[in-house]
Amino acid sequence: MDIIFKEYCKVIWQKKAYFFMALFALGCSITLDLTAPVYYKNIANGLALPYTETTFVLLLDNLKMIAFIYAGVWVSWRLLEIAIIPLDGGGINLLEKRCFDVLKKQKYAFFENSFSGSLIKQANRFSRSFEIIMDWFLFQFFMNILAVIISFTIFYQQQPEFAYYFLIWVGLFIIWNITFSTWKMRFDKAVAEADSIVGGVYSDAISNIFIVKSFAMEAREQANINKASDTVYQKKKIAWFFTFASFAVQGIMTFGIELLLVYLMIEKWTLGHFQVGEFVLFQSIMIILIQRLWEFGRNIRTLFTALADASEMAEVFRRVDLEEDAPEARPLIMSKGAISFNQLNFSYDAENTHQAYLFEDFNLTIKAGEKIALVGQSGSGKSTLTKLLFRFLDPQQGSISFDGINAKAFTLEALRNQISMVPQQPDLFHRSIRDNITLGTDISDTTLLNIAQKSRSLDFINRLPKQFDTLVGERGVKLSGGEKQRIAIARAFLEDAPIIVLDEATSALDSLTEKQLQIAIFELIKNKTAIIIAHRLSTILSMDRIIVLEKGRIIEQGSHQQLLDKKGKYFAMWQHQSGGFLSE
Repeated sequence: MDIIFKEYCKVIWQKKAYFFMALFALGCSITLDLTAPVYYKNIANGLALPYTETTFVLLLDNLKMIAFIYAGVWVSWRLLEIAIIPLDGGGINLLEKRCFDVLKKQKYAFFENSFSGSLIKQANRFSRSFEIIMDWFLFQFFMNILAVIISFTIFYQQQPEFAYYFLIWVGLFIIWNITFSTWKMRFDKAVAEADSIVGGVYSDAISNIFIVKSFAMEAREQANINKASDTVYQKKKIAWFFTFASFAVQGIMTFGIELLLVYLMIEKWTLGHFQVGEFVLFQSIMIILIQRLWEFGRNIRTLFTALADASEMAEVFRRVDLEEDAPEARPLIMSKGAISFNQLNFSYDAENTHQAYLFEDFNLTIKAGEKIALVGQSGSGKSTLTKLLFRFLDPQQGSISFDGINAKAFTLEALRNQISMVPQQPDLFHRSIRDNITLGTDISDTTLLNIAQKSRSLDFINRLPKQFDTLVGERGVKLSGGEKQRIAIARAFLEDAPIIVLDEATSALDSLTEKQLQIAIFELIKNKTAIIIAHRLSTILSMDRIIVLEKGRIIEQGSHQQLLDKKGKYFAMWQHQSGGFLSE
C-alpha cells in the first residue's frame, strides 16, 4: 500500500496545478449545491404566506440567487473538466512510463520466471488504478467530507439537535464502510492475483499458438484457460457476496436516519417549532447527502478493488535486486576485445549453501580477435557463460574483464553495445524489417542496403510486398528461420561490436541456407573476438580454439586436430557425431 501511495503522490505533485484546480472547482460546486436549499427554504416559507408585494419581491430575490448558484455550479464543472483530463489522463501517461522503467530495470532472471502477459496486465492495472483512485478521492472522499461539514453547519444553524444526530450517523456510516472494506480487501487481492494468472495463461497459449495447433493442443489449452477463469469466478463470487452484504447494511442505515429525522421534524411541528421551509431545507440537503454517501459506500468497494489491482505491480516496485550500473561505472570503450574470466564462482541458487557452484574457480582467457567454440553437454555452462558475459547474471565471486578492465567498470549500456549476439532462435519485434535491423538507430538507406547485402538478406527482402517496410508479425512469425537469422546477423553487422557471440546460429537451418549464412558469419567475425556455442562441426573446424566444458569445468581445449589427437572427451563426441552435429 505504501508503494502505491508513494508513486501516486509523485504523480499528483507533478500535476499539482491541475490537482488544486480540481479541488477548487469541486469545492465551489458542492458549496453552491448545498447553499441552494437555503433559498428554497425561503421560497417555501414565502409561498406559505398570503400574497403581498413584499413577499413577491422576496421570492424573486431568492430565485435570482438560485439562478446565480446554478450558474456558479455550471462554471465550476467546466473548470473541473479543464483540470481532470491532464490530471487523470496525464497521470496514467506518467505511470505507464514509470511501470516500464521499473520493469526494464529487473534482472533477466526475473523475466525468465514471470509470465509476460501477467506482467503486462499488472502494469496496466497499476496505471489505470490511478484514475479510479483519483476520481474516488475527488468525487467521493473530498466532496463528501466537504458536504458533511457544510451540511452540519447549515443543520446546526437551523436545528442543533438534528445536526448532532446527523453527525453521529455520518461517523457510523463511514466507519462501517472503511472497516468492512479494509477487511474485505484480502478477497479483492485474491481476485486480482487470480486474474493475473488468467492473463499469463492466455499469453502463454497465444504466444505459442503454433505449438498449440501443431500438436492439436487446443482442447488442453482451453481446459487450462477454463480452469484459471473458473478460479477467478469463484473468488469473485465471494468478493461480490461481501460487497452486497455491505450494501444491505448501508441501506438499513440510510433508511433509518431518514425516518428518524422526519419523525423529529413532525414532533417539532406539533410543538409549533418547525416551519415548512425548514422541512424543504432538511429534505433537500438529506436527499443530496444520502445519495452522495450511498455512492461513497458503493464506490469504496471500487477504491479497494483498485488498490488490490495495483498491489501486484507495487511488489515489483518494491524489488531492490535490480539491474544497475556500479557507482564507478563509465561508458568505456573496448579497444581490442580481449576477454578474461578470473577465478569465477557462480551458482543460480547462491542463497542455498548446499547448492554446488556451476562454476568454481573458473578461469578462461580469450585473446583479442581469437575465435573460440564452446562445446559440451546440456548443463555444462555454455549458455550461462554468455549470460555472465552480458551481465544478465553476475558471479558471486571472481570477475570478468574486457581488455583488462573489470566488466563492472563499464555501464551496462556501453558493455552490451560492444558485444553482439546472434542467438539460435532470434526474436523479432512486430515491426518492419527496417526497424528490426536498425533497432532505433538512424542510418541512411545506402548503409541499410549494404548491411542487408552483407548479411545475405537483400534478396529475400526485395521479394517481400513492402520490402524493408514489411511487418514481420509477432516475434517474426511471418519469416522463416533462415530469414530471421539473416536479420539477426544484419543487426550484428550494424552494431559492429568488437566481440561477437553466436549461439550456433545455423544449427536449425537446411544445408543450403547454412552455407549461405556461414559466408555472412565468417565475414561478420573477421577481425573480431568471437565466441560460438557449437553443435555443428562445420563451424567448429575453423575455430582457433575449442573449449570442452563439463559441469562448469574446462576439461579440454585446443584446436580441432589437437583435441582429436588427445583422444579424450572431444574425440568421443566426434566419433558419435550424427548428421553433422556433435553428440551430447
